[in-house]
Amino acid sequence: MICSQVFLLLLVPLCTASFAFGVLVPEEVQALKDIAKTTGKTDWDFSVDPCSGKSNWVKNLPLVGEENAVTCNCSVVNATLTLCHVVSIAVKEENLQGTLPAELVRFPYLYEIDLSRNYLNGTIPKEWGSMKLLNISLRGNRLTGPIPKELGNITTLKNLILEFNQLSGNLPPELGNLLQIDRLQLTSNKFTGEIPATFARLTTLTDFRVADNQLSGTIPSFIQRWTRLNKLVIEASGLSGPIPSEISFLTNLLDLDLSFNKLSGQIPSGYYGLRRVLYMKPAHWTSA
Repeated sequence: MICSQVFLLLLVPLCTASFAFGVLVPEEVQALKDIAKTTGKTDWDFSVDPCSGKSNWVKNLPLVGEENAVTCNCSVVNATLTLCHVVSIAVKEENLQGTLPAELVRFPYLYEIDLSRNYLNGTIPKEWGSMKLLNISLRGNRLTGPIPKELGNITTLKNLILEFNQLSGNLPPELGNLLQIDRLQLTSNKFTGEIPATFARLTTLTDFRVADNQLSGTIPSFIQRWTRLNKLVIEASGLSGPIPSEISFLTNLLDLDLSFNKLSGQIPSGYYGLRRVLYMKPAHWTSA
């Protein structure tokens, strides 16, 4: 078995389906079958083991953004048996037209789900909140409804990518419990209300995007606590009021877009870390 090692919560051997020679446990085979029905995935070949690397369980040499792979973690049970568990499901740009699968909870070792750029509709299952996921990417689908508050229970989560959907409602304060979050991307939805005060706890953020929404209120002064941030995009988000001087605390910030809001004031003088900045000045736009 040819394996690479990656850090999940602990260092564990990870074998992609293309190199794993074990057998996926039967309960997870059935879960994949149910997920195929839920999402509209019709070309998984269950005549071969999903962890075999054969048939279409892994797309060979995919273009970036078009990855399609079921990844397995396999361990030797005895001299004749190696059992596998699914740890990652990535199905991108496959024209899936079903709904998001609550069945993911049946994969006890799953850490990543990426269903970007499909036509999935419906809501995000609240059942996912019981999982130990590291990455969720649902970019570019047709999802509706609010972000389930239960996602705030996934304290292992590092990336939550929900941009370019039709999600709505207030941002759940419970997301402030994601104390390991690195990227929170919510651009181009229909979110309303203010940025929750609980987000002050998200001090591990490096990338925060809420552009093209219908938010209210001001840019919160607590962003001064997001000292690791290198990208802040709130273009056309609906925010108003003054540009807070606390932005000057974000010394790692490289990209800042405050344009198309009802903001007043300017970026604090003497702030030189920016590679790109867009914001509204009286009577004209400024880009640096």
